[in-house]
Amino acid sequence: MKVADSGMPDKVYWDSLFDIVSIVDWLELTGIAGPIVELGCGYGSFTVPIAKKTNAQIYAFDIEPAMLEAAQINAQKEQLSNVHFCLRDIFEQGTGLESNSMAMVLLFNILHFDEKRVMLKEASRILKHGGVVAIIHWRRDIETPRGPATHIRPDKKEILEAVSGLDLHDTGNSKILEPYHWGIQLIKGS
Repeated sequence: MKVADSGMPDKVYWDSLFDIVSIVDWLELTGIAGPIVELGCGYGSFTVPIAKKTNAQIYAFDIEPAMLEAAQINAQKEQLSNVHFCLRDIFEQGTGLESNSMAMVLLFNILHFDEKRVMLKEASRILKHGGVVAIIHWRRDIETPRGPATHIRPDKKEILEAVSGLDLHDTGNSKILEPYHWGIQLIKGS
């Protein structure tokens, strides 16, 4: 199931809407021991820089063949061997990854739909104890040049309500990620 989106502009413009270096730093990858999963990898805007900063295996999923192909090309240009690309409908099929096996799950600009709990439940299922879900999304308190309609952008309260009962807990690492995003990290287990 493809979620509501605002369409993807070309990669150069898309990447200009993020401070990718700051967001990757916010992930604190040195503390991640194990595989990383990105659900909705798009062009690989985060997949590629993350893969360059870690030796961890990365599983990058997308529902759009064109996006996955673009991400693969971008990873090949950097000669990365630690990224595995998967064309898959997470809503219909899940990830297919083993339960309790991943160290981090990335959900970037993808939770702007009513059934966000389906994706969060899958993230919790595949994370090992102590694993982290990192979520970023477009801010809804400011005007942004792109992004879905403001009223469907999730905020911290909505995310925390959606993870109720999923054994995912706020790490306290929630912040504004300039220029147009905010982020929250959740940890599995207490």
